[in-house]
Amino acid sequence: MLPNACRTALAAFIVLTGAGSSRADVGLPASATQTDPFRHVQALQNIATANGGNRAAGTPGYDRSAEYVADQLRAAGYNVRFEDFTFPFFDERSPPVLVAGPSEPGAFTPPRDALRTLASSGSGDVTAPVQAVDLGLDAEPLQASTSGCEREDFAGFTPGHIALVRRGTCPFQTKAEQAQAAGAAGLIIMNQGTGDQTGIFGGRLTTQAAIPVLGVTTEAGRKLAEAAQDSSRNRVRLKVDVETGTRSTRNVLADRGEMSGPYVVVGAHLDSVSEGPGMNDNASGSAAVLETALRLAKEPATAPPVRFAFWGAEERGLIGSRHHLDALSDEERRRIRFYINLDMVGSVNPGRFIQLSQTERTAETAGIIQAFTDHFESKNLPVEERSRNQRGFGSDDAAFAGKNIPTLGLFTGAGNAKSDEHAGRFGGQAGQPYDPCYHKACDNTENVDRVVLGQMTDALTQVLRGARPIMPDR
Repeated sequence: MLPNACRTALAAFIVLTGAGSSRADVGLPASATQTDPFRHVQALQNIATANGGNRAAGTPGYDRSAEYVADQLRAAGYNVRFEDFTFPFFDERSPPVLVAGPSEPGAFTPPRDALRTLASSGSGDVTAPVQAVDLGLDAEPLQASTSGCEREDFAGFTPGHIALVRRGTCPFQTKAEQAQAAGAAGLIIMNQGTGDQTGIFGGRLTTQAAIPVLGVTTEAGRKLAEAAQDSSRNRVRLKVDVETGTRSTRNVLADRGEMSGPYVVVGAHLDSVSEGPGMNDNASGSAAVLETALRLAKEPATAPPVRFAFWGAEERGLIGSRHHLDALSDEERRRIRFYINLDMVGSVNPGRFIQLSQTERTAETAGIIQAFTDHFESKNLPVEERSRNQRGFGSDDAAFAGKNIPTLGLFTGAGNAKSDEHAGRFGGQAGQPYDPCYHKACDNTENVDRVVLGQMTDALTQVLRGARPIMPDR
């Protein structure tokens, strides 16, 4: 708790009069009330179902999702605009293939859920020896990895081989660039095996790779490393089949108030991954932001101004939020006092987290953090404040933090396992993922905890309608 002298609060916010409903063809659940954020989750699920099962950026499902949000906001009286942009498109046309020793009776084929193609991987069907690169797997205890981060790691690498590196220390992009420079025909990145970093993981390269790039579990990586030491069975087939190109998509923005002075941005990404409809990730956050905006539209308007934002192409690398910030002038960016992000706020095995991109509170965020804490405590709901590096999970708040704009977010957990401590604090099952359907086809309405979604939405609503703001100059 901060001393009373430090406890600032965010402002009562926007708002307009009027109300409205969405287009009739979306279909809302009969059990949802007119202030229940789950009604928006259901509407977005219906959109995904009618459009190929997902709402990924650059697809009809996303376009229809953006129209739904815009219709809701306009009907409530908001000024709404679309912000169009293009992005590098990446789509996996078929699951990756990885087989070690394909001509041997004892060939090792990792299970499908032990492999994941990294976004922006190149396509390719390569059969070649695998070569370990500075893995350091013999260390006891196992240390954090720098495998593949330096040119020297590839000294003696045979061009045409498939490189095997460990995750850790440097970006995936760096490992891919070093592997390509060394002449690798493909790249396999195994989870580094320390702490809970043993399972499958997602990732993205910042630029398109010329070779196939695959992520695998620690167990699969160890077996590949063993195969690399046995020339009689060191023959690996690696196949990645992807489509790349450029597509267009859009952000949805709704402003309230005169934006010439200091203002706050509240946002959530609206797109899903291509694997599924994306109900917890991130129809839940979009629903919470949208419902908060609709609730506040019925109340008297107060300052400071706010911008509600629904970002496109977050799953493609935070592209929508980065585009928005890059399009602003330096003076406009300076007037953003802080950014509030909602990403995954309906996890079925939830925690309640106030997430910081910075490791410490700032003058701008201290009061809003305290306001959220006070709200949850008033409802006897446990909450935990922590910085991003405690979860290794990136969202649009990182785009704002990259521009030195103070940020915070609400979050209920992703695909990592809940600890015993958090199960004791928040309930639920220790050892099980907060979200068992993270980035999977099963991320549908059954994968959203309606109660915790309501709690996070109520918290956002109450804080935005809260006490007198103090907005320090920067």
